[in-house]
Amino acid sequence: MKYMMLSLCAATVLAATPLLAQDIDFGTDSSQWSNDGECDDPRFRGPGMTTTTLLDADIRADATDCRSAYEAGQITLAEAPAPAAAPQQPPAKPGAQTPAPVPPVPPASDGGINFGDDSGEWANDRECDDRRFAGAGMAWNLSWGHVGADASDCRIGVERGALVLWDMAAARAVTQCATIDFGDDSGGFPDDRECDDVRFEGMSMAWALNVENLRRDATDCRRACDLGLIALRDY
Repeated sequence: MKYMMLSLCAATVLAATPLLAQDIDFGTDSSQWSNDGECDDPRFRGPGMTTTTLLDADIRADATDCRSAYEAGQITLAEAPAPAAAPQQPPAKPGAQTPAPVPPVPPASDGGINFGDDSGEWANDRECDDRRFAGAGMAWNLSWGHVGADASDCRIGVERGALVLWDMAAARAVTQCATIDFGDDSGGFPDDRECDDVRFEGMSMAWALNVENLRRDATDCRRACDLGLIALRDY
C-alpha cells in the first residue's frame, strides 16, 4: 500500500510538471503573423496568445513568438488544437499588412509590367535606365544592356506618373520629322546608319545612347525618322 501511494504521488508530480520548451516542437516562423509578439499557434492557450482568429495553418508556424511566450509563462500547451476556423480571411492585426490574394494581381500602377531586377550598374540612383520607358524620370545615358536591370527606379517612376512604357505607334503618330532640329553630324558615330541621338527611340537606334550625341547625328537620325524607323522618346 505504501509503495502504491508513492507511485501515485510521483505520477501526480510528473503530470503537473509543464513540458520544457526544448521538448515542444514549435516548428518554424513561416506564418504571415510570425515575429509580431503574439503566439498564433492554436495548440496553445493563455494571455500570450493572439486575439485574432486561430487557424490550423499556423500550427508549428509561429515558433519564435510561441517559444518566447511559453518560456515567459504566458501560454501553455493545450490538450488539443483549437477547432479550425471557417474558411475565410483572418481579421488583420493592427499595423499588419493584409496578405495579397492568390493568385497575386499586379498593382494597377504597374499595369502588369515585368520590371526585372536591380542588377544594373546604375540601379537605385533615382533615374530609370531601362530604355523601354520614357518620361521625366529617365536617365540621359541609355543602353539595351540595362533593360530589365533597374527595376526599383523604373517602378517608382511609373507609380509616380513620371514614366510610361514607350510606344512606337503612339510616338510615331505625333513625331513630325520635318519640324525637328536634328543638328549636325559632329558626333562620335555619324553616317553609320544608326541614330545616336538620345531624344529618339526605335528600330534604327544605336545600342548605347548618351547625351554627348544629342543633335550631333543628324543624317542618320533624319533618315531613320523619315523612314518611320524611329520616333521621339518624349511625345
